[in-house]
Amino acid sequence: MNQKIPSLRLVVLLTSETAFLEVNGVPSVIRAIEGLRVFWPTLPLTIVVSPEFSSALYTLLQEHRVSHEMLLCNPSDSRELLEALLSESAQFEGVIIHDASRPLTHPELLVRLMGAFKSGVDAVRPSIAFTETLKIVKPDGVIRETLDRTSVKHISSPEIIRTSAFATQTQHRSGELGGWFVPLKKGSQIEHIEGAPEGLRINSEAERDLLESFLHWKQLNV
Repeated sequence: MNQKIPSLRLVVLLTSETAFLEVNGVPSVIRAIEGLRVFWPTLPLTIVVSPEFSSALYTLLQEHRVSHEMLLCNPSDSRELLEALLSESAQFEGVIIHDASRPLTHPELLVRLMGAFKSGVDAVRPSIAFTETLKIVKPDGVIRETLDRTSVKHISSPEIIRTSAFATQTQHRSGELGGWFVPLKKGSQIEHIEGAPEGLRINSEAERDLLESFLHWKQLNV
């Protein structure tokens, strides 16, 4: 018997103006959407953006003929984002939330995310083990502590979150699970799957250049 396909919506967050930076000639936000569309070609798409970037984003989406709905709020504020999505997502079983400043998504990663979500977890996202050395440094430059790197992970997106796990207004904040794009109900079942190195977030032009170098290297080694 075939497993029921959950009803989902795509939500892309423009959390920074770095989402407008071009990666090999294509704006990050457009690449992010196109990457999701390879795996989810027909799901409804909502773009969440703060008012200051909405006009530029609308023009860009029109130029690339991206069919979408737009929500205006601060996408970096988890509580504000939750309130914006609550009424809009009630008819969906879950939402796929992705940061527009992460332009590259590997199809195999999306397959693993969906597999975990279909298994019954409330929220799932990619993560990568942290391999660098982390030090806590005092204001005077003296190293106070070396952190255990096994306790730290690089968290990436997309996140797939079951709407029934959203922490609603009636739930006290002490009963919420934070650290996700939206607050989750306490006790929600979460899972982290193995991420991919190309899931890098672009925080600056230098990091955009690094991502372009990575793409160029991959093309040479195909």
